[in-house]
Amino acid sequence: MANFPIVVAEFDKNSRGVVRVTLDEYHGRPMISVRVWYYVGATLKPGRAGVTMALAHLPALAEGMQLAVARAKVEGLL
Repeated sequence: MANFPIVVAEFDKNSRGVVRVTLDEYHGRPMISVRVWYYVGATLKPGRAGVTMALAHLPALAEGMQLAVARAKVEGLL
């Protein structure tokens, strides 16, 4: 069994926090979480902003993000 949480990606949101993507579990069920974490001193603490859902939704979420990137490029946003 995996040792949760597993941080799979992290990037700066701004100077006060980061966006962290993790694999975790809740009541024994695997979950994916995309959450903003904020610095309190040198320590990162989870914020309220974010989404957590069953890991079964990960393929649809990934497809949606790929579509968003493609559309943002078409619209000249990226």
